[in-house]
Amino acid sequence: MPPPAAAVVNLNGPAALRALAQAFTHLGDFDRFVNGLQAALTQSALFEQLTIRLDRSLTEAGAPYADGALTLPLAGGDQRIGALKVATGATPRQLGPEDLHLMAGLADFLSVTLTQALRVQDAEKSRELLRFLLNQAPVGIAAYSADHRLLVANDLATRWLGESGVPFGEFGSGAGGFHLRAGGKLLYGEARRAPADPGSAWVVVLQDLSPEQVRLLDQMQRETYRALAEQRRLGFALIESAQLRDGVLRRLPELRAALVLGEVAGPYDGHRLGLIIGGAGGLALRARLRKLRPLFGAAPDLRLGYAELGRDGRSPEELIQSALERHGAYADMVRPAVLVHDDNPAVADTLAMVLGRDFRVVQSSQPERTRELLGKDSFEGFVTELDSRHGPSGTELVRYAREQQPEIQPFFTTVQQAPYDFPPDMVHGEAVMLEKPFDVAALTQLVKAKLFS
Repeated sequence: MPPPAAAVVNLNGPAALRALAQAFTHLGDFDRFVNGLQAALTQSALFEQLTIRLDRSLTEAGAPYADGALTLPLAGGDQRIGALKVATGATPRQLGPEDLHLMAGLADFLSVTLTQALRVQDAEKSRELLRFLLNQAPVGIAAYSADHRLLVANDLATRWLGESGVPFGEFGSGAGGFHLRAGGKLLYGEARRAPADPGSAWVVVLQDLSPEQVRLLDQMQRETYRALAEQRRLGFALIESAQLRDGVLRRLPELRAALVLGEVAGPYDGHRLGLIIGGAGGLALRARLRKLRPLFGAAPDLRLGYAELGRDGRSPEELIQSALERHGAYADMVRPAVLVHDDNPAVADTLAMVLGRDFRVVQSSQPERTRELLGKDSFEGFVTELDSRHGPSGTELVRYAREQQPEIQPFFTTVQQAPYDFPPDMVHGEAVMLEKPFDVAALTQLVKAKLFS
């Protein structure tokens, strides 16, 4: 959550750089960047304009100082700016796909810094100093003028953007995320400029997602062919969010911590996480995805696509393609599904309306269509007439449904009243009778009791 407006202060270039250095000290990949930044600051006359001092009035007022952290109030001249807090945090680690949100912050900081650098008298010297600094970073960084003319770039950005350039046409409001393919690499970029100043410079930050993507796809290859050889079930899911700053990749650490043996997660691209779920298919796959949903919190516009080995393909490529094509809102995709078959479409419509509040309902009035649906989709429940007036009986359809999906829960609609005449091949309680005319409250309670138990 962003700080309140009163706590937001526009820092000058040196102050922004100093804060930026401290912000990235917890990432091992940024050691050279931070060291280069500190060395550059000692050579900058501009940095002498800023003073860092202990403000005793803040101390006496009970400022939020914490054990194990260094807190420094900042002041420039007679103006009190705020407090700079530095904590060691956890063990240094490399920048990962879950840190993509840091790239947006890095771009924001550097856009302010570049604007300051271009406003000083010796602009060329400032650009050279900035270029030296940017070359220490483990990500690609480039700056462009308002008319998209390259101003400065580190070596990584020069190499990566040389083939494709930045797709400025995809975003024009001062911010945007994009993907590039360059030299066989999958690159994710964040572009930023000051939104209140249409004449300000653009700063682009690029990260190479290829290594982690390759690891995910290699694991997908191994797990698919192992499952085929051992005749085990396997599911694959793609989870995405249209919001990049607070997207699903930021939740990768929490997701990995919740995985069990046989499950693997990694970045598929800058928008999507790939998730391999070994040993799960059908209802178990959907139930597992339903259980993992809370890990993504309030990520906006959360979407899901998933596929299972056998039903959706027998190769990694086929499973991935099926997950890309068969997707929708996460909540809708993991809702328990009920297939309703009735010769009378009006009855099917009524059941769909009643059950649609809690379940994803698929309707059919043709036996051939019903058999087709049972062969290509997974359903927690199957509702059909006990004694059909046309075509196969409900008992025959239920028998076929259980051959295709042994875990499916059958429901019969009937005009009978208890005690019911259950089919001879079903034990009492194995199927549930739904009396006509329907009592909406009782029907809903019966179905929910069976499918949510």
